[in-house]
This record gives sequence, C-alpha cells and structure tokens, in this order.
Amino acid sequence: MRRLALLIAAWSAATVLIVTLARAQTPPPDTQDAVRAVAKKLNCPTCSGRNLADCPTETCLQWKAEIKAQLDQGKNTSEVLQYFEDRFGATVLQEPPKSGNTLALWAVPIGAGLMLLGGGALIVRRISRGALPAGPSAPASEDPFVSELERQVKDSA
Repeated sequence: MRRLALLIAAWSAATVLIVTLARAQTPPPDTQDAVRAVAKKLNCPTCSGRNLADCPTETCLQWKAEIKAQLDQGKNTSEVLQYFEDRFGATVLQEPPKSGNTLALWAVPIGAGLMLLGGGALIVRRISRGALPAGPSAPASEDPFVSELERQVKDSA
C-alpha cells in the first residue's frame, strides 16, 4: 500500500512538472494570435506569394520570433510592420501602401473597372436608342441562281 501511495505521488509530481514546463514554453494564446495577425500582413522572404504566417521555413520562424520580441517590447502592429518595411522595402508587405510609387497599383484596377462600367453603360444606351445595327446584313447576291433560290424560299414560307 505504501508503494502504491509513493507511485501515485511520484506520478502526480511528474504530471504537474510536465504541465508546468509545457505552460512555460507555450506563450499565451493572445501573444500567438497577435504574432499571427502581424505575420499575415507580411510576405514570406523566400516563398513567392505566400504570407509569413502560413510559411514553415526557418527564415519565417526567425521573423515570427522577431515579431514576438517586438510585440513583447510593447510595439504595436503598425510599428512592427514599419520596422520590416524599413529594413526590407515595401515588397515585404502583403498589402502595398496606398501612397507614392505604389499608388498606381491601387489606381489602375479601380480605373479599369470604372472604364468597363462606363463602356458597358454606353453600349446599353446605344442599343436601347437603336444607334447600333441589329446584326450583320447579308450581302446582296449577284448570282442569278442564288437570287432565284432566295425568292423561292421566301415564297414557300
């Protein structure tokens, strides 16, 4: 009985130790969520077109550790993003800034969409007014055989 009590006490102590170590190594969920939120706004430096949060490469793990360190220092999301942009350029951001040279990246699609809508509206307006022809008209045939055949078809209908 004494051995059983010692075995249970040792098992309980080991369980408490393992849980304590696991909690110490795992950052609080709100920190992980904050790191992931910032990482989603950055591009992976090695994988083209992939965001930092979803990339398992060693470089990305280092960048995520840097994000966590800066957030732990009390920096906010925009300060962390600015740090990476200053260090690696605007291409590191998932969403390019809406100013300077990248303004065209935002203006061109919007302008193209407006032009398509305007063109579509113009076409609909012309069709409703009858300004556009209904369709291609058949050229008049100069061949007497074809002319006679067309006349017979029209008469039989």
